[in-house]
Amino acid sequence: MTSTNETTATRLTGVGLSAVAVIGLRGPRALQCVQDCFTPATNASSSLSAGQVRYGTWKSSDDGPGESIVLTPMTDGSFEIHGHGGEAAVSAILASLTDRGVESVESPTWQKSAPILLSEAEHVLQRCVTSQQAAVALDQTRGQLAQWGQQWLQRIDEFSSSDELSEETESLLAALCKDAQTIATNGERGVRLTEPRRLVLAGPPNVGKSSLMNQIVGFRRSITHDSAGTTRDVLQCDTVIAGVPVQMSDTAGIRETSHLTESSVAIEREGIRRASVAVESADLLLIVCQPSTLIDLQDFRRSLPVSNKTHVVEVLNKADLLSDNTKSMADEIEHQTIASEDDDPGVGKLMKTLAAHLTATLPPRHSPVPICQRQLELTNQLCQATSLKNAATMLRQLLTGVAS
Repeated sequence: MTSTNETTATRLTGVGLSAVAVIGLRGPRALQCVQDCFTPATNASSSLSAGQVRYGTWKSSDDGPGESIVLTPMTDGSFEIHGHGGEAAVSAILASLTDRGVESVESPTWQKSAPILLSEAEHVLQRCVTSQQAAVALDQTRGQLAQWGQQWLQRIDEFSSSDELSEETESLLAALCKDAQTIATNGERGVRLTEPRRLVLAGPPNVGKSSLMNQIVGFRRSITHDSAGTTRDVLQCDTVIAGVPVQMSDTAGIRETSHLTESSVAIEREGIRRASVAVESADLLLIVCQPSTLIDLQDFRRSLPVSNKTHVVEVLNKADLLSDNTKSMADEIEHQTIASEDDDPGVGKLMKTLAAHLTATLPPRHSPVPICQRQLELTNQLCQATSLKNAATMLRQLLTGVAS
């Protein structure tokens, strides 16, 4: 078993063809290895601070050719070495470290010896499928949340060692609780970082939901036909909009059932039930109507079980069918589209709106963000801390995973 006192290295990216590979280096001799092998490309300060991005050359010997790399120091004293993804380049760097007494380990072994915040962030990072998701997780692997916790611990420790008045103690505690509340709010989005956002289309039958879904996704996924109620189930597909993974759901058109046979009513009701479940769990809901159903739009909207956390966008589809009598009713609907497989400016404007709402569901960049349930629960507890001593205990548990 690898000791925590040993210096270890691992390949953090998968084995295979890739443009860039990342090697992790951690332990008491890590800094010495970097000083031995890394030559920065500029005459910048020789100090290596967490979060820096330093470009240069990695050489195993003074007379060797070396590899062009990007070096990133981490908050826990470890380093990330970003270089060419070819196996020869990775092997050369790992060999130079092995020659200096560094043990090369597999990724699971590396993660077990890492600080808990780093391990949790790396676990989330491995499950990200877009660069926008990965950027947030990468901020946390580089110590955004860890630095926040350490800075507050330092402030509490410095304050506790001085002879301050109780009023100032309460002021510092209030500032911490307020800061923790902001972090916890970010964490509500952070714990869902790797989940696809749920985008649901709902509306009466035959308003063109399936055609609109095809336009948004860019290929024919839904079944479309010029008869009411073609879609009687919730059809789903996965896509990415503005770097956010999205699960789109095309729901059954909700309509009256009095005119249907008994067997048809059962099928209809089940389709409506599934549509209601999809609507209730939506992150973003598109309520779709057409000119002939425009007058009933608000009644239809009120009939849906919409969560107060769901953002709703109304879309008038088949806008080319507007008559003189219905044009004035359509003025308040921002998004008007045409049910066609051809490119349409209306869909382009709608896509920009969807992108804005979806990107807002991601946590902010370059900020401390809880990205797992353990981190979020402790941050929420910090919001309710009753003393600086109590807050310091929670902070240490957040940073170490151990309740003191």
